[in-house]
Amino acid sequence: MKEYQSRADFAALDLFAAPTRARASDPATSHAAAQSLDTSTIIAQLSRAYRDAGGRGLTDEEAGDIVGAVSAWKRCSDLRRLGLIVANGETRDGSSGRAQRVCVWAGGAA
Repeated sequence: MKEYQSRADFAALDLFAAPTRARASDPATSHAAAQSLDTSTIIAQLSRAYRDAGGRGLTDEEAGDIVGAVSAWKRCSDLRRLGLIVANGETRDGSSGRAQRVCVWAGGAA
């Protein structure tokens, strides 16, 4: 797992290098909507929420509640893919009553 020692290291990450946000079979309107999304704000808010949670960590649902984003799990998935958050082996029940994995910040100082 990579440690990010400075803001410059963290800022250099391409947090938005995800594959296309719309399927090839989706209509043109879906592709236009996907292109118009600015995920930088939610990524920054989620990163802060995970850092602030410390060792307690958060589920994707909890992180979404903190930042006020219903579909935060999509961006949490991006943070996991980049190694910025990692599962700590714990689970907590979500609003559905099902166990959800707990992740903690692993991105170093930012």
